[in-house]
Order: sequence, then structure tokens, then C-alpha cells
Amino acid sequence: MPFWFVMTFALVSGWLLTLISLDLMQMLQLSAYRASGFWAWLKRTKFDYPIRYFALAFFCFTSMFVFVMCFGSTKVNYLGFILFVLICLYFVYATLKEKKKTPLKFTKRIARLIIVDFILNGALSFAVIWFARGTSLMYSFVGLMPLLCPVVMLLSHFILLPTEKAIGGVFMRKAVKKLNASSPIIIGITGSYGKTTVKNILAAFLSKKYSVYASPLSYNTPMGLSKCVNEGYNGEEVFIAEMGARYVGDIEYLKKVFKPQYAVLTAIGNQHLETFGSRENIIKEKTALIKNVRFAVANGDCADIAEHECGAALCGAHGEAAYSDVTSSLGGTDLTLTIRGKSMRIHTCLVGEHVPVSIAMSALMATELGVEAENIAAACGELTFIKHRMEVIKSGDMTILDDSYNSNPSGAESALNILNTYDGTKVIITPGFVELGEEATDCLKALGKKIACVCDHAFLVGPNAEVIKSGMGDFANVTISASLDDAMNELKKIGAPMAVLFENDLPDNY
Repeated sequence: MPFWFVMTFALVSGWLLTLISLDLMQMLQLSAYRASGFWAWLKRTKFDYPIRYFALAFFCFTSMFVFVMCFGSTKVNYLGFILFVLICLYFVYATLKEKKKTPLKFTKRIARLIIVDFILNGALSFAVIWFARGTSLMYSFVGLMPLLCPVVMLLSHFILLPTEKAIGGVFMRKAVKKLNASSPIIIGITGSYGKTTVKNILAAFLSKKYSVYASPLSYNTPMGLSKCVNEGYNGEEVFIAEMGARYVGDIEYLKKVFKPQYAVLTAIGNQHLETFGSRENIIKEKTALIKNVRFAVANGDCADIAEHECGAALCGAHGEAAYSDVTSSLGGTDLTLTIRGKSMRIHTCLVGEHVPVSIAMSALMATELGVEAENIAAACGELTFIKHRMEVIKSGDMTILDDSYNSNPSGAESALNILNTYDGTKVIITPGFVELGEEATDCLKALGKKIACVCDHAFLVGPNAEVIKSGMGDFANVTISASLDDAMNELKKIGAPMAVLFENDLPDNY
């Protein structure tokens, strides 16, 4: 068999195997390029994708083997490779038809991963064909290659890790240099939840005195924040950086790179307990941000913060900034805010039990940085909803409470309490929570119990549905749906007026 012929087959095989691996790359991307997160996804899905690849390899090898057995004595036995191509293309077509909530983002990093994955797949295909040349099964063995797709994709990832770290270092150094050139006030915000809400409120308050740049959306990783600075920061006086953490050491690394002088700790909960390993690790990680800074504020309503000697000014029902006389409904939140002895009555359209303490923490930080109380009150009235985070939307006779970006037990309870203020039919659509580790079952059952107390109808989506339902007792109007689209179709059968809570929307790796 001519060398060029084998090379052509190897290149075609490498291209097909890389196409097949795109879904694996999507899951690696959703796992923040952590092999441990990718492995956790495989376990959560009970190794569904490796089983798919096993089935693909079985059909490819079997069909090619049968072809060879039938035509092995002729010069056209290599045409069995066409079966491999057709079966793989159909597999790719079938996976592309699957609806993705968070499709693969074709970044430069993914482009590099695709190139290395293609090279490895092509080289392995060439080796299989070349060393099996002269045998009747030389092409059939290529049919087994899909079995190696997860291994090859991870190997490509590890090969690229030193390069990615070097590239990341360049971007971060560029961002740090840009910040150093302007010397802004840098405020870091972290917490198990509530970071984006506090970030937006604080930015609104500080904008009454300073030019402010806040990291957009939920960019909160070293590379994400570096991208924000490099592409969006234009010398503003204040830089507010949302700082996320899923693993021990994440906050310390962010502090080392961006060096915040001020800090806000929004809450400590069991979010990402699966990746942190223990609640003690979560507490240690989150409180790391508020140590050794000029001034820090923290949520005094959170027991894990209040009981921890963290050195931050506490805000909440009591503290240097305290709220009282709170009334909240789908129409907004009213409260009395007292900052260092000075009280004022404020109103905001924002809803949720986290809103008063979020305003208190933001107000105290703004006061520390010289913003007047009357400007804080005015800014409260100008606040707008954050998309998919307790966002109230009116649509004809339907009121939508969109809390679909993320969820945790505390946030879900708050959302259900707000939903309960609606005088009419109350509906929830939810897949529950993720990354709660050993606490998952208890939290999901508690969610089910709360739903049964508040809602008239419940639509449960995804792998947590049965666990949530088990906590609902004899609640009758519950529907388990295979997807959000199915739940939406069932929702149409309920007559308006009604209020619908969308609580969480899991990404594809859950």
C-alpha cells in the first residue's frame, strides 16, 4: 500500500476523531479546563460518553470487519474505510443535533487543543494502518480508534498545559501593567453567592463620585479578569473585580495577581462543596480575600462569617451598616438603612432576601470611600435588574421571576419566599442544585419540601428531579420533564394569570 495512501487515510481518520471529540472539549471547557472537573462530569453522567464511543467503535469495527470478510480477496477491501467515515459522520451529525445550553466556545485555546488532538489522532491512525499493513484487517483496526478519544483529548490538554500557562502569564502581566499605570482603587468581591449583585450595586454607588470599571458579566477567574482589564479597562479610578473560587488556592492566586486594597465577602455557603472537599476549606478560601487589605466589609447575617474572626466590618441586621423595617415583594424592596448611626429610607426594584444585606455592604464600602449618604439613596432608586438573577419580568398576565443563572439552597429559598408574595397561581421550573457533595440529597429534599409549601405547580427537570420530588410529600401537581423545552410546553396548559419562578438552569456538564 503506497505511503501517500496510508497518510491520506490517517489524516481523514484524525479529522473525524477530532470532530467526534468536540463534545469532550466542551465539557473540559465547562470544567474550567480542570481534568478533575472533567472526571467528575464523567462520573456524574455514569460514563455515558465513553459508552457512546464504545458503541461507535463496535459498529465501525464490525461493519468494516464484515466488509473485509466479504471482499477480502479483492483489491477493494480498503473501501471498508468508507463505512468508518460514514458512521463517524452520522455520529457527529447526531451529536450536533443535540441542543446545547452552553455550546463549545471556539476560543484560541480550543483551537490549539483541536490542532494537537488532530495531530495525535492522525498519528495514531497512521501507526495502526502502517503496522497492520498487509493484513486483511488493517482498516478495521482503525474502527476501534473512537475508544481512545477521551484519552487522546486529555493527553492533548496535558501536552498544552505548559503553553497555556505561559500564554496566561503573558495576558496577566499585561493586565497588571495596565492597572499599575493608572493605579486605581481595586476592590475584590468574593463569596459563595451574591458576588455579581454586590458588584453591580457597589459600582452604582461609587459611580456617584468616581469613574468605575466593574468586571462584566461573571468574569471572575485570572484569565477572565485579565481579559476584562486588557480589553475593557480604560484608566477608571475604581476597578471592581469579582473573584470566584472553586478550588483551594484560587483566591490567594487572584489576590497575588490583582492585589485588591479593599474587599467584600458576600456569603459563605455550600456552593462548590464538591470541588472544595469540605466546608472548612470553603470558609478558609473565602475569608482569605478580606485579610491584609485596607478595609473590608462582610455579611454579618451569615453565621460562618459572623463567628469567624476575619477583621472585616460586618453588615446586616446589625453592624456598622444595618438594615431594618424591610418589606419585599415582586414589586421591589423597601428598607431603612443605617450607616454609622445615620439612617435613611430607601427603595429599589431589586428583590430577594439577599438585597438588604447586599445594599448594606455596598453602602458601607461606598461610605468608606467618600460617597455621601444622599447619593447612595439616589443610586438605590436607579438600580436595575441583573439578567437571570432574581429578574422580575412582566409578560401579559404572566409574571416571571427569572433566577436561572445559578442557584444555591439559600438563594432558592429566598426566591420561593418572593414568589409566595404573589396573589395567584404560583409555578416553579427547576433542575435543583449542583456541586453540593454529600449534602446534595438533603438540600434537594429540603427544596422539594419548600416548593410543596409555596407552589401550586412544579416542573422538575434533569437528574435531580426524583430526589426533589421525594421531599415534596403528597404534593400532587408535580411534573418531571426531560428538558426545559418540555417543561415550557407543559406550562402552556396552565391558565394565566400566574407567576413563574425559573430557579437555575444547569449547564451541559450536569
